[in-house]
Amino acid sequence: MMRSTCRGKRPEITRPALAASIALSLLTLPLAAQERGVVSGRLLTEGSVAPVEGAHITLVDPDDLVHGEALSDERGAFSVAMPSAGAYRLRVRRIGYQTWTSDTLQIASELESRTVYLHIPVQPIPLAELSVSEQNTCPTTPEERRRAFALYESVHPILASASSTADLGTLRMRMTRPTVEWRRGGRRYARDTVTVDVLKSLDNASPEHLESFGYAEAINDSLTTFYAPDGDALASPGFLATHCLRQIESENEEGIVGLGFEPKPGRIPVDVKGVLWIDTIVGEPREMEFQYTSLRPFLRRHLEPALRAHYTARHPRTRFHAIELNEADFGGMLRFERVMRDRWLIREWRIRRPVLRHRYLWDVHLGTQVWPRAEPLETAGEVLALILKQK
Repeated sequence: MMRSTCRGKRPEITRPALAASIALSLLTLPLAAQERGVVSGRLLTEGSVAPVEGAHITLVDPDDLVHGEALSDERGAFSVAMPSAGAYRLRVRRIGYQTWTSDTLQIASELESRTVYLHIPVQPIPLAELSVSEQNTCPTTPEERRRAFALYESVHPILASASSTADLGTLRMRMTRPTVEWRRGGRRYARDTVTVDVLKSLDNASPEHLESFGYAEAINDSLTTFYAPDGDALASPGFLATHCLRQIESENEEGIVGLGFEPKPGRIPVDVKGVLWIDTIVGEPREMEFQYTSLRPFLRRHLEPALRAHYTARHPRTRFHAIELNEADFGGMLRFERVMRDRWLIREWRIRRPVLRHRYLWDVHLGTQVWPRAEPLETAGEVLALILKQK
């Protein structure tokens, strides 16, 4: 499995320095954005005054488009920047409970501020429905599953809000990607670095697509796309339905605990296994390392046929050997970072996907022999700045 330099020690930016780093290099805040109103309030348990902590609140329009997000604190308090005038609803999600949606709020102006008190009915979802029951197929004990699920629940709202900042503004990113060059009649891979403005730091397939088709797809007989388990994927019910969770203790750092995950037995598509490292002192995800699984059947089905056709058309007596493959070479890393009081993003990521290369030997008596091998090709991204919307 790929490992980055952060595991086993504190990140290079300390917590006081992190705030300064965000203020100086990550956030560009237009004056006009500070003048917008807010929708603020508190989440309370229906029938009591108990606060609802750690809930993910989204402000949605009649078409279910998200215009703002927040997390409730220990007092149940939250605050969402006011969108343009219109009709909106507040949707509340908390892992282990039914989703709840408020009545319509009529917003007359983006300069308006509104305070609401939301009394949320407590409707727990049975753990069996969340794929952590004793009847699942994971090779862990019921107690191990309960501990892992509690750890997962502690960071679920953060993961759900980390994949997109479209409601806040655009991300300026440094992207490093492979390019193809032709030299001396052969194809060579090089690296190209560009700066782009995007709405998401990592362009990824939907959680539904990943659950159904896995983390890789073939575009044609030589081009593939590999995906990563981003915040949306990790927070989705489909991820729980297709993966086993376990808690991993860190050997080098106090307060850091790993949430290990791997595909359930019998999972056929290309999938992922890895560890999400969580700072349990502050309840925040730090970094995730992952590795692709079930690569060999995918490469044989989608990439090897073109190589076979190329040689057998010229040399009918061609013998193909098994693909040389080390799955530990393929996977990636995601690093999470807080950018506001209740917002996180994927600050940095790397993905190492396989490409099929080969060597061959021709012999007048034995014919042609081909040895295919999978080699990693890396794509990476790093957020340089968050440019907030101007109103």
